[in-house]
Amino acid sequence: MIKLHYNYKDLFRCTRLGLSIKKMFVMLSAITLGAFAYTIFTYIAFIANGTPIKTIWETYKFIPVPVIGITTLTWYSWLIWIVGVVFYFILFIYAQTAVTKITFEQLKGNEFYEMKESLKYAAKFWKSSFLAPLTLLILIVFMFIGAFIFGLIGRIPYFGPLFIILLIVPIIFGAVFTVYLIIIFFVSLFISPAVAGTSKSDTFDTLFEIFSLVWDHPWRLVVWGGLVGAMSTLGGVILGIILKYSFELTRWALSVWNNGSWLKIWSNGFYFLPPVPAYQITEKIASYIAPFLFSLHNFAPGNWAINLSSFLFGILLYIAGFTVISYILVCWTAGLTIMYVNLVKMKDDVNLLEEKDEEFDEIEEDENKEEKKE
Repeated sequence: MIKLHYNYKDLFRCTRLGLSIKKMFVMLSAITLGAFAYTIFTYIAFIANGTPIKTIWETYKFIPVPVIGITTLTWYSWLIWIVGVVFYFILFIYAQTAVTKITFEQLKGNEFYEMKESLKYAAKFWKSSFLAPLTLLILIVFMFIGAFIFGLIGRIPYFGPLFIILLIVPIIFGAVFTVYLIIIFFVSLFISPAVAGTSKSDTFDTLFEIFSLVWDHPWRLVVWGGLVGAMSTLGGVILGIILKYSFELTRWALSVWNNGSWLKIWSNGFYFLPPVPAYQITEKIASYIAPFLFSLHNFAPGNWAINLSSFLFGILLYIAGFTVISYILVCWTAGLTIMYVNLVKMKDDVNLLEEKDEEFDEIEEDENKEEKKE
């Protein structure tokens, strides 16, 4: 078992714990599959809106990102797009639960914990990670509906103002509770997978833990969460720089003897990246932030081998970008796992790393029963 200090010092382990092939592969697979599904739903949404496929491709390339308030879509097109976003979010929650489980087992000293087992665990407990924030969101929506109803009652002549003023104190308390639910909701988006990935918690247990954490350790959630976010971002920036110059070194090495077709493949590959104007980012700002990724390129057609190689190189660039994102998310998830273990120790004086874990015995027994029935 890894020895923890049970304070902020443990959070600095997140970048090291994030550098794991198993965890990054789980997250990268979820991001890639999610991006593929999201692209299909978004293209369908634009096509249903009457946008030609050629226009969609020229504007967004592989991953269209409509901007609310700027992109004009019909209500049913937005609905199709939302389905794609929700599907992506579910895959991300599933992967985050699996990564949390791997990290938790690693903290317990089980370095050889199998990725297959983490996926089994996530398949059983990802729902609580997803349903906890969804339940809070539904409660918030109902609170707003109630406020709108009170507003309509207040429009009734004579009776309305008197009704509102008599109930003004409960209404104010309801507004305060709604703000509190909104805070809990945003915390649940981050911490729910850590709760589900370290204990066999259902939706109610997960919500109870989140309410308890926010009530007992609000400032630690903010400060420690900010520290984990900063460390994860720093790790992603370093990995991005390493990949950038690795690609630049590859370009230079291969262009020494073959600067014709290879440089054409190189330039064509960048053509498949999202155009800067599609995301409302000026070319000047984009070139300052990431000149390697956001430079604009035109496609120079060649023979079939060059065209195919250009397409495959474009896919490779997306995978490289997803790799950096997956590392950031894995570091973030590992940091949240450590943070949750520490906060439970402070809050309840319970060391989760010392508790016995028997859920896989239950899973295997259920699978054996199903196999016998078949």
